[in-house]
Amino acid sequence: MALRKSPMRSLVKVVKSMYKNTRICKCCGRSFTAKYGRQVHCSNSCSKQYRQRSKRLKLDAKKSASEIESIRETLDGRYYLSITQAALYLGVSRPTVYRRIKNGEITPLRVSSRTVRISVDQLKTESKPKPLSPKGDFSCMISKQEALARYEVSVQWLYRILDAEGIKPMVIKGKAYFPKNDLDRLLPPKVVYNPNEWYDAYDLMRSEGFTRKYISDFIRRKEVPCRRSGRSLLIARKEWDNARISRGTLSSSYLTVESARKRYHIGQKTFYDAVRENKLQCIRQNRCVYYSIQDLNRLFKNKKPKIPPEIRRNYIRGCHALKKYHIGQKRFSEMTKAAGVTKVRTDGNFVWYKKSELDTLFFMINA
Repeated sequence: MALRKSPMRSLVKVVKSMYKNTRICKCCGRSFTAKYGRQVHCSNSCSKQYRQRSKRLKLDAKKSASEIESIRETLDGRYYLSITQAALYLGVSRPTVYRRIKNGEITPLRVSSRTVRISVDQLKTESKPKPLSPKGDFSCMISKQEALARYEVSVQWLYRILDAEGIKPMVIKGKAYFPKNDLDRLLPPKVVYNPNEWYDAYDLMRSEGFTRKYISDFIRRKEVPCRRSGRSLLIARKEWDNARISRGTLSSSYLTVESARKRYHIGQKTFYDAVRENKLQCIRQNRCVYYSIQDLNRLFKNKKPKIPPEIRRNYIRGCHALKKYHIGQKRFSEMTKAAGVTKVRTDGNFVWYKKSELDTLFFMINA
């Protein structure tokens, strides 16, 4: 005859299985499987060692409290204390006293340029540190893990930036939260890699054969903007291309604004309107702005100025008139203006003068 299991025994097994979970020992820090619900140590030796340690800490705390009381009794007859004596009076270290002075919690009396004293009455009334006024805009908060992932910084660098600004994190249910708006202002945003705007240094090393040292020296010498995205070094594509152009290439393949205007016979407004409309890329070297000849030819080369045939037949340009009549520019301008010679301005920014009036004017003078 088979024996049935009692319900109490099965209930005990269920309870034991519920308490079999992995925990961390308070004494040694190792993980262990708990045998009962309130077990916090992995062994009896750890439990005994933890109790002895707690007892010793309590005794040390009582001893330090009694020492502080005895020190206060010996220093109670004085009105002012030095930094070392104030640290002993409060039971803290010297850096703590200096930090409280810096935060405005303690106001010392300056005796000389290098000596300060602190009144005992102030230490009695202000023996506990005052909480600092919270800084930062906590209307929009972000957790520590989200901040580390968003700004790609280490924990040490995050706290260093916030300490420099005097911003303390807000602890809610054991988690630290930071003001998101202040972090956006203090830390640069995460760079999104776009191949049309950035070069990856690893791609340049693989395609062009550059070393990492050469790339770093070049961007520092030419002041090319660069950013870090994780372990990748991103370099601004436009500025890198401009910096890589040599002077010989610049003089042979690019034109300044003034040279382009003279070459294509266009005005300044026409030139800039066409450049902005077609979004031509320019290169800045010192104070000069250069445009590619290939792009300028595409815009202006085939657009020859339209000059009516009657203008070509009955008028002559000023530069040709100087050669024909063997006269200088200043004298030519003064005489044509005084005589009121008819002139016409056409496309290409050309100025034409009437031939018959010029012949009459200059032939009479030469005769």
